[in-house]
Amino acid sequence: MRLRPLTDFLRNSKEGRLELTLRRIEGIIGERLPESAREHRQFWSNSEQNLYSRAWREAGYNTTAAGVPTGTIVFVRVGTATALPSPKAIPDPGRAPAAILLGCVSTKGPVAAAAKDLYISDLWRKRRAYAEASGLRWLILSAKYGLIDPDESIEPYDVEMVKLRGPERLSWGEGVTSALRQRFGELKGKAFEIHAGDEYVTPIGSRLRKEGAEIVRPLEGLRFGEQLAWYTDRGFTGRLEQLPAPAEAPHIQPTPQPPVHVDKQAIVKALLDFDRSEQDKAPALTSHPEANALVLSDDFAFLLSVIFDQGIPYERAWQGPYLLKQRLGYLDPERIAADPDAVLRAVKQPPALHRYVNNVPGWLVAAARIVIEEYEGDAGNIWNDQPTADELQTRLKRFPGIGQKKAAMAVELLMRERKLTVREQQGSDIAYDIHIRRVFLRTGLAERDDPTQMIAVARELHPQRPGELDLPAWRIGVGWCHPTGPECPACPLTAWCPKLIPRADSVE
Repeated sequence: MRLRPLTDFLRNSKEGRLELTLRRIEGIIGERLPESAREHRQFWSNSEQNLYSRAWREAGYNTTAAGVPTGTIVFVRVGTATALPSPKAIPDPGRAPAAILLGCVSTKGPVAAAAKDLYISDLWRKRRAYAEASGLRWLILSAKYGLIDPDESIEPYDVEMVKLRGPERLSWGEGVTSALRQRFGELKGKAFEIHAGDEYVTPIGSRLRKEGAEIVRPLEGLRFGEQLAWYTDRGFTGRLEQLPAPAEAPHIQPTPQPPVHVDKQAIVKALLDFDRSEQDKAPALTSHPEANALVLSDDFAFLLSVIFDQGIPYERAWQGPYLLKQRLGYLDPERIAADPDAVLRAVKQPPALHRYVNNVPGWLVAAARIVIEEYEGDAGNIWNDQPTADELQTRLKRFPGIGQKKAAMAVELLMRERKLTVREQQGSDIAYDIHIRRVFLRTGLAERDDPTQMIAVARELHPQRPGELDLPAWRIGVGWCHPTGPECPACPLTAWCPKLIPRADSVE
């Protein structure tokens, strides 16, 4: 990569913030960028050890690689007081953000505390001071707990966003976006001001924009010391006793709400009764007869379906292995592992088999290699030795693209649809799925949108087989308990559900 043309271009620019596509950068330097520039954020880091970064650092700019691999790099001039978002991302003048979102920090207190008090670094104190002085609602982006309220009590943890794997970040982003939807309703037209690094923003940014939300990042592109200075220059020192009072934001005492009685055991019984009534129907993982026959008879196809089942409709995911086999001409772990380029082409071929065409092909190839190296080339060996439910979930989570949600779902489907013998079923779990979460919140089975709490609730209420609550709750979420306009009168749970719609779908 020729550095001088890029250095000269930036040095001659008078802009405080530049957004350049990768194609535009190639035009400036007169050659194609290395493949690593298209695939890895580290290429665009501002590290002193990064050879390429000297081009923009010499010209007085830092970068934010939030656009990789979507194709846009943002250059922010060093010393710019605030890295303003692009014009299309700025909310309408005079319209305040729906909320300020603060990224968590690694420095924490030693014992459980309200989330706002658990974090204790200098940067956190300044972020908090800024948020509390704004008079706006603010929430916390936690690497472990997702989206949490400042007053929610949490335990100290040792999870960092920068250390999460790709699939874990995708799952985290999905959970945070869903939680925002639960709190604010439809996200279209709402703005969120985010004070956090790219590792927090990237997993949720595209999801929020796709739903019509706007993102404002006042500190985008600023280094750690520059962020501290940004807050200090505006009077936010982190000393809470010196905070300015929120302008025209008097404390409003919430109106007391009458207590709602929730008969959780009655709701669990209703879920299980509904489930038994559904079991008389012919088993079907997809309505496509040939695809359904394949995933019911072929162990490797079932495994690939679990991997496909993320971010796309359920029906489409479970048809994925059948369509992949049609395009490749085979569905053999050895051949898939040996030719990743063929898998990539097959997934990308229009119409693409998945929305995540840059991730899913790699997951499929990795799954084939794990099956070959650890299970003698037979995916059935993952579960054919009658493992415990907990053991089977652990094995499945070893595969890239399979997290808690998909592993729990797979265990339950193997028992239901393929009549797999699984020991110690009390170790099964519900999946932390958007539909299941909505049902658990509205019925009052769970009090907050948190994976640990919801899994614990299922274990407490149905200890002999917690995962048995998964499918009926999912079916009710899909069929009746919609995000908006739930069909409560026709829902199988209507006689027992307290219908806590404001709790799950509040618009504040």
